[in-house]
Amino acid sequence: MKNIRIYTAPKYKSDLYEEVEPNIYKTYVVPDNSRCLSLKSIKDEEKIKILNSLNGWKVNDDEFGEKFYVIVYEDKKYYKEIDDEQYIYVNANNNQPILSYCTSIMFEQEPEYGENETSNSYVSQYPLEDILDEFNCELLDFYEDENTLDSLNSYIEFASSDIDDIKNVLSIVGKHVYNKEDGDYVKLIIE
Repeated sequence: MKNIRIYTAPKYKSDLYEEVEPNIYKTYVVPDNSRCLSLKSIKDEEKIKILNSLNGWKVNDDEFGEKFYVIVYEDKKYYKEIDDEQYIYVNANNNQPILSYCTSIMFEQEPEYGENETSNSYVSQYPLEDILDEFNCELLDFYEDENTLDSLNSYIEFASSDIDDIKNVLSIVGKHVYNKEDGDYVKLIIE
């Protein structure tokens, strides 16, 4: 990744975003529970009795890579572990909006460092994955339109619930970021 610059996305002018610091925006994101499972134990003994008395618990091993007994009751999905049916859980991620801080950058990909050609509309997985790990961020937007229309630059949006993570990831602006093999390992280089 070279020629890393701030990208002020047009969406940042909408009422859904508030600039809280230069190039850092606050927004609320509704989690995609199809990709995120955060189980919370049910404490209500009466609810546990009702749930345990229900027929229809099924083994579901296709979500999140784990096997659970699963049942839907009153529009909520409940879980029991296969090997420990004593406790019943509900997904704590309940589609409530979560405060998120975000910023966007644009940059040129570098095929000589294993990244995609600049004309490719897909952003290379690396060094992006290593940047996300290094700065404890996630990707909120891949800017599909911008990446398709611009044959030189790539566009991405970083997000985190901690504003300091976003401040830190902005430290790559103006830098050269790439992966370099070092023996059996690959190191993230920021210079």
